[in-house]
Amino acid sequence: MELGDYKTPKINPKKPIVALTFDDGPSEYTTKILNTLQQYEGRVSFFVLGNRVEANKSKINRAVHMGCEIICHSWDHPDLTKISGSKIKKQLINTITAIAKITNGASLMFRPPYGYINKKVEKIANKLGLALILWSIDPRDWESRNADEVYNYIMKYVKDGDIVLCHDVHETTAEAMSRLIPDLTEQGYQLVTVSELLVHKYGEIIPGLTYYK
Repeated sequence: MELGDYKTPKINPKKPIVALTFDDGPSEYTTKILNTLQQYEGRVSFFVLGNRVEANKSKINRAVHMGCEIICHSWDHPDLTKISGSKIKKQLINTITAIAKITNGASLMFRPPYGYINKKVEKIANKLGLALILWSIDPRDWESRNADEVYNYIMKYVKDGDIVLCHDVHETTAEAMSRLIPDLTEQGYQLVTVSELLVHKYGEIIPGLTYYK
């Protein structure tokens, strides 16, 4: 399939959905994940670091063209609960701005590094109009660095409506996806973005609200 021929499928409400998400990229391994997704007409959400955006414009453009979603994961992955409010805003705004320069738009969501949230982070998210996105399945791919373990964990626990946390900076994760994406598709799962999943499940995405976990 040529890139220009890709068409975003619609969600079938009678079939289960799952949102695969990838943190900390883009990286050299993002391309392998995109290649697998394109073959099976799936889409996912990438929670990117702002300091990686400029150097990976082509990957981001390709992902967006394929119907994937590019979302803020901070500029350089600090624990937001341990820095000042002004620094939190800078981490988020600079990353969202960098994404918007490439995609001509920005998602009104972000994922806090490590999933760490406190009242200060929530308050700033609300002021910036951003929902906070966590996850329901964590195969700890960053820890095991083992494609079989990542694949087996997700396939064992995945269910309709899950948000799965992975990282596209590990080659083993990309290897796991080359098996996981076709097998989830074979089982009838629709691979959708976080936005699609949340709107499908809740009808809207509310700024300042934390979703999942």
